[in-house]
Amino acid sequence: MCFSISSAAWAAFSDVPESHWAAGTIDKMSELGVVGGYTDGTFKPGKTVNQAEAVCMAVRAMNLQSDANTAQTQLTFTVPEGMESDIRLALQHGLVKSDEFSVNSGASRAWVARLLVRVIGKESEAEEKLLLPNYTDAYKIPDWAVYYVRVAQDYDLIAGYDDHSFRPDNNVSRAEMVSFLARAMNMMPNTVTTPDPVTTPNPITTPAPSQSTGNLIGGSVVNGTIVKVYPEENALVLLDGWQNINTYYLPDNTSISVIGSNSSGLGVLQPGDNVQVTLDTAGYVSKINVLSRGTAAGNEGVVYDLDFDTGLLTLQMSNNQLKPYLIDDNVSVRVDGVRFPTLQDIRDGDRVKVTIDGDRVTEIELLKEAASLNVSGEVIIIDTSKNIINLNVHGSLQIYRLSSNVDVNISGISAGAFLSDIKEGDTVTAEIEDGYVVALNVTGREAQDELRGTVMAVDSTNDIITLKDRLNNIKVYDILANARIIVNSDDDADISDIKQDMEVKFRLLDGDIIYINTDNASEGIITNLDKDGMIMDFQHINGDKKTYFIQKNVDINSKDKRSDLEDIRRGDYAKIMLDDDEVDEINLQSKYIYQVENVRKSYSRLEAVDLNGNSERLYVENGVDLVVPGITYPNLNDVNEGDLVQATYYGTDLDQVEVLSPARGIITAVDPTGSIFSINLFNGGTRTISFRSGDRIEIGTKVYGNISYLKVGDRVEVLENASSGTVIRTAEEVAGTLAEDCSSGDSHIYIDKGYNWKRYDLNNHLYIHTNSGSTYSLGNLRKGMDIKAYMFWDEIYELVVQ
Repeated sequence: MCFSISSAAWAAFSDVPESHWAAGTIDKMSELGVVGGYTDGTFKPGKTVNQAEAVCMAVRAMNLQSDANTAQTQLTFTVPEGMESDIRLALQHGLVKSDEFSVNSGASRAWVARLLVRVIGKESEAEEKLLLPNYTDAYKIPDWAVYYVRVAQDYDLIAGYDDHSFRPDNNVSRAEMVSFLARAMNMMPNTVTTPDPVTTPNPITTPAPSQSTGNLIGGSVVNGTIVKVYPEENALVLLDGWQNINTYYLPDNTSISVIGSNSSGLGVLQPGDNVQVTLDTAGYVSKINVLSRGTAAGNEGVVYDLDFDTGLLTLQMSNNQLKPYLIDDNVSVRVDGVRFPTLQDIRDGDRVKVTIDGDRVTEIELLKEAASLNVSGEVIIIDTSKNIINLNVHGSLQIYRLSSNVDVNISGISAGAFLSDIKEGDTVTAEIEDGYVVALNVTGREAQDELRGTVMAVDSTNDIITLKDRLNNIKVYDILANARIIVNSDDDADISDIKQDMEVKFRLLDGDIIYINTDNASEGIITNLDKDGMIMDFQHINGDKKTYFIQKNVDINSKDKRSDLEDIRRGDYAKIMLDDDEVDEINLQSKYIYQVENVRKSYSRLEAVDLNGNSERLYVENGVDLVVPGITYPNLNDVNEGDLVQATYYGTDLDQVEVLSPARGIITAVDPTGSIFSINLFNGGTRTISFRSGDRIEIGTKVYGNISYLKVGDRVEVLENASSGTVIRTAEEVAGTLAEDCSSGDSHIYIDKGYNWKRYDLNNHLYIHTNSGSTYSLGNLRKGMDIKAYMFWDEIYELVVQ
């Protein structure tokens, strides 16, 4: 059944106690009319949901009942009484198809994954068949469900189990189904619905509160910890369970009761309070429920993050919950053995005790240094006789003590490794507990051994291969008997499948090849193209030039939608695939610049946007190279939100992600004759930059290739590693009047443009000054001042007080 009692008549179900892992979600979904209980007052959370019931819940979650009168789809099968309309709607909207729907069969996890992907409108991503699911039992997933499960995994609709399995044939219970739908409702196109977040056992994960500014449905709820309260602004800052910090507002001139306290109004709240905030249809706070009060003193925890710029201390408490605190400007620090300690003496991983006065930390006492910490760096010295290791961590030398039994893991060594296997210069991640290193993971050794080359000859009888590197050095290698050989994604390939002229990636173990991978592609530049004669001149990356015939049905791919020989330009960089020495596939190189919005380490991906606000997911896995300036062996820990990255594609496949180091500032001189210009950087210093052929200037939506379009006083962003040369982008300019006073810790301002107020985010390195050059601090800005703002990527980098 879909419903047996109306949501208006709902009361707590007799078999769903408050302690049930899904109680909050069941309550909210019942209130929203997505699911109901039974006539005996029970919900039966553990009962298997059948496919008809799952479809009915999905239809109601999508609020499709308004289309009920237009549902003309005829049913070719029998359904239980009262479900006809919902199932017709599901068929009409493509949630299910007649030939994949069995009314009374249990809804398996694989079947539900497909339903949820369709609910959030992402079926096209499943149909692209790009990536396989990351589960240990992925081979058990039915063929028709494989890519739906991957998309469901990508969007956090269904989590796996503790053993990293998916168990596709397991039937879904009623409690699990409403939890899955609660997560999906946050991702439906053009709607936002935020049921109560709940603590759930694997495989269900907590639905994340939506931060969308779309059409909020009344009763949206956010759980989190109070970071700061602004009673005079009717606002509060909340850290939710997914470590997002957001500001929520009460309606103007409104005071609301705070459940769990003896008073009303925001003034009764304090940082550290765990609260449940209910939002109205306009997105304003309508109710606050204090779940637990933060204590005024005696808070102990491990330093998770200490941000000196924002003055925010985040502690990891004994229950692993993260708790943020604002630090008072005159905070007192106590460290035994240090005469005049400062905040610089407190580091990530230290156990501390903090004292709170009002909404700020006034005292920090160091209880134990490096109580719990993971730190990465380069090994400078490892001395097992003295049980110490010296690491270079971001340019700072740190010494740590080794425990009596250190767990050592090194890539390429399958058996247990020892401290003696660690070498000076290795990049390691050290796990520290109670001040001692308990584990060392060598993260750079394998990457260091990865090489590239072109196949010159293959001796499959003696397992020998001859390769030429990019410096034209020719070397001969033995291929180990247990080497992993991958050819065109075939993991069961043999050395005989490797052919001359293939471009390969390989890794060495004691000088022999332990791993070799090729996609039968040759990388290089298209130097000439005879489209009528179907002939291509191609210069390989090792400098060799060859002429190839092109097959009539050649497959041409590119991220920028070029798919015909007429679209190819002389000088294009590409990877070509050969069939009997003829080109049968051309994957053109294209590069794009994005700003990172979120780093999803567990999914090996970066969530980013381009200059136009279009979203892109960059998966840094399966051979995709990551380049970070100044870091030899980078990983996603070295990429931060707000970073600009350049993504390089061959065809539609991502090949490399490079973190860019843009220069932003004011042009002080332009020399068209010498093709150079100079800028004063916002963060200090000056730069002189050459303007070369192929460089481009972007002013709004227009693109120019002549330095004469730059002028003194322009605010510019210079990206020197971008596609087709350097990109110089001028800033967006906004003028108006400050709508309110500013404080030193503000992360945004409001500008009155005469017809409305608008919020603008501030960059951490904001440069504020007057027309005459006098500098200002943020706290000096007052309501009514006329200002001009210059922005890149929707952040203000410079404010000029008029």
